Amino acid sequence: MFLVTFVLVGFAIGYWLEMSRAGYLVMALTAVRLFAGEILHVLTASNRAALTVLPIVIGLILSTFMLIGALAHVVARRYSLGGQ
Repeated sequence: MFLVTFVLVGFAIGYWLEMSRAGYLVMALTAVRLFAGEILHVLTASNRAALTVLPIVIGLILSTFMLIGALAHVVARRYSLGGQ
């Protein structure tokens, strides 16, 4: 359920920002920030058993569904205009 929330948020953000400069910027900053969070997590973990790839999984899910939401917006707009 936790990851489904990130799917819905990613899709909503992607659909709202569509294929604009702001959309690309938000997607890139999300991917970079969560990757940096994973590096910080690895550097601050007290033992190897405490390591997890959850920040990378969340970043991948958010970025992927932002892209899917943006593409869905483009497709919906194209078909709502009668295929023009």
